[in-house]
Amino acid sequence: MCDVYYLETSQRLKRAQHEVLNLHAETYPEWETEEQRHDLLSDWAMSIISGCQVFIEGYAFATSGKSYVRSVAENSGLLKHKMYKAKQAFTSVPPSVIKKYATGKGNANKDLMYDAFSEESNTPVDLQKTLRPKSNKLTNPTTDIVDSYWICKYGWRELLA
Repeated sequence: MCDVYYLETSQRLKRAQHEVLNLHAETYPEWETEEQRHDLLSDWAMSIISGCQVFIEGYAFATSGKSYVRSVAENSGLLKHKMYKAKQAFTSVPPSVIKKYATGKGNANKDLMYDAFSEESNTPVDLQKTLRPKSNKLTNPTTDIVDSYWICKYGWRELLA
């Protein structure tokens, strides 16, 4: 069984109803600089994955023009470096492989990924509404949880093959 860990602001954590899947929401750490943020996030991840089989989403090379792309790459790079230093094995899976596995389409959008997730899993009628009741569109952490679910399932399939 896969556990999904994610970070949430203190305010949102107080309102959260996380009796869904194996979701573990923890408080997002306070930080002063981007470098400190990257370090805290990678330390948090390392504290969870120690000794586990790790499957991680690879880079989406076609992504451009989004302000967070650099930050995601920096976070991923630092986490991979810390895993390397700790001799923590991991497998990086390209997003297109996960999308094709989940939906049959390597270029599936977030809505299609979410629909496939909802059809397969035992979640509330609308996980997005459970986690973000005021939002009318798919947002994080829902989209990250959906991606994590499919990466985990793909990883299990690979381990059992």
